[in-house]
Amino acid sequence: MQIQVKLCPFYVFILLKFMKLNRRQFLVSAAALAGSSLTACRPNLDNYQQAEQAMRYRSASAEVVATLQKTPFYPPALMGLRGDHDGSQMGAHEVALKEKTFTFPQSAPEQFDLIVVGAGVSGLTAAYTFHKQQPEAKILIVDNHDDFGGHAKRNEFTVDGKLLITYGGSESLDNPRNDFSKTAKGLLKDLGVDWQKFDTYYQHGLYEKQWGMKQAVFFRQPAFSENKLTAFPLADKMESRDILAQFPLPDEDKAALIELFTAPKDYLRGKKRKEKQKYAAETTYYDFLKNDVKLPEKALAFLTNISMDYWGHPINAISVQDALDSSFGVSDDEGYPGVKKLGIPADKEAKEPYIYHFPDGNATIARLLVRQMIPNVAAGNTMEDVVTAKFDYEQLDKPDNLVKIRLNTTALRIENQGDWVSVGCLKTGQSELLLAQAKKVIYAGHAALAPHIMPEMPQVQKDAMKTNVKIPMVYAKVALKNARAWQKLGVSDLYIPDSPYVLAKLDYPVNIGDYLHAKTPDEPIVLHCVRIATAFDGETARDKYRNGRRALIRQQEADLKAELMEFLNAFYALVGENADDVVVDMTLNRWAHGYSYEQVTLWDSDEFTEKTTQAMQQKIGNIFMANSDVAWMPYLQNAIDEGVRAAKEALA
Repeated sequence: MQIQVKLCPFYVFILLKFMKLNRRQFLVSAAALAGSSLTACRPNLDNYQQAEQAMRYRSASAEVVATLQKTPFYPPALMGLRGDHDGSQMGAHEVALKEKTFTFPQSAPEQFDLIVVGAGVSGLTAAYTFHKQQPEAKILIVDNHDDFGGHAKRNEFTVDGKLLITYGGSESLDNPRNDFSKTAKGLLKDLGVDWQKFDTYYQHGLYEKQWGMKQAVFFRQPAFSENKLTAFPLADKMESRDILAQFPLPDEDKAALIELFTAPKDYLRGKKRKEKQKYAAETTYYDFLKNDVKLPEKALAFLTNISMDYWGHPINAISVQDALDSSFGVSDDEGYPGVKKLGIPADKEAKEPYIYHFPDGNATIARLLVRQMIPNVAAGNTMEDVVTAKFDYEQLDKPDNLVKIRLNTTALRIENQGDWVSVGCLKTGQSELLLAQAKKVIYAGHAALAPHIMPEMPQVQKDAMKTNVKIPMVYAKVALKNARAWQKLGVSDLYIPDSPYVLAKLDYPVNIGDYLHAKTPDEPIVLHCVRIATAFDGETARDKYRNGRRALIRQQEADLKAELMEFLNAFYALVGENADDVVVDMTLNRWAHGYSYEQVTLWDSDEFTEKTTQAMQQKIGNIFMANSDVAWMPYLQNAIDEGVRAAKEALA
């Protein structure tokens, strides 16, 4: 009898790693297994013992089971669907979407001095700050994912014996010299992070000077007439004329873009300066290009998603002022095409090089915080050695730990009860809450979930929390055998207009500690592909995020992989190659609830933003609010700031 088989990412990882199958061999083997007796897969199992039990009925599984028994659980090496992986949101969706109400169990609770809900950077920072002031305090940190770090997600691959480390979310220290608060700088100093060392660790000019690569545009069918690669044009540069002339667009569209890029004019001529400023603040860049510049359809399609990677939404959700204040492409010059001659002042900010990047992005910050609080989890004591340190996840929730991190555990009810705060938690795969209590609780989870699990929360605060509608996104990481095709084409990163994946680039070239990036294009390397799932349609940015999320969660893992491979095959076909021959494996970091909402000036006034975030940050009895969510800011420094603030409030 034939049965349909669906293997979860956990089993895929085991089969690939321990049965030594490459991706293509695995697909063939999986097809062969379809005629076998195989139990259904339940994702996100807590440990290898459960995995062994789930697999014991599969024939010829002895080798796999034997390996499971002696191999520690290590989430960064899992492949397939990661980020908000299957099962991680089930409990939250029960209360937020299905309005299910959980009640506290009658069992005797575990008791702590502090419980932190959310093991992202903000939650870990809050726990660390509390632990530093009260080193004997008993602290429990719970998180619904199978790894700590939140959006600071670490991904690993092994290709031909070489370890490849990369990031599945929060990627860099952004402008640490100018934008980090004293608090954020202080925490990094505590952790031994010296960002100035990246002047040496970052391999300046590796792609551009040594490998002969640059940024390019990849036009894809059917959105455009042909699959074609061109150089990336720069705004207000005459040399862009020849580049734009090669675009696979109708002559009318090419001519319009050539004028916009090389000979822009004051498209708001006739308006007074104050009128221009008001127009720039209230009008989308898309409407400006369509109605004032009068760009034709295909020319407009080229620019529609140019803002996706940075802003998290298309140009119909950024203002003309935003377009003026933003960098375009790899240029350090401010201003999108067509806005510099409008006679409107730009908001100048001090810029730093975008080089402050650990191989696993800001997951290193999370790992440093965890190692400080649970020293047995990994050896070492520097920002360099933590990059390749192997973390022992079995140490996270040991009975004797003063600080415990409990993964696969979702807090679904939080309530002040006398001298204690009760927290009801649901373990992944279970149906009944487990009870824990603490003198203080810091909530560093998804802001929009908080109103559903805190019955004491005032309505004003509930409404404020629900304003943080996060950006839906996929960070796909592709392990490549080499980058030869990219060198042949002379490109290191791509803008892909009118396509699900808007950006694809070779990973940041960083050598730090024992970790060495590829020296030549002949070596294994990671390709970073960005899909911002925000929809074009929607009255406000929040509506666009919601619409995009609905579409994203309808896609299965196979759909997401097929979508990515379609792009890769089209790209590799440019040099007569097949992507299947180069792609070793991939990890799809799907974040249905991605980066925190950030003020969108078209719809959020400064006054509304301040009033809303202040309401979000209010404590409820002995429950304190952290996370970058309550600052409406998606950056590492904000996660740190909010974590420290909440911890200080709890310590007061």
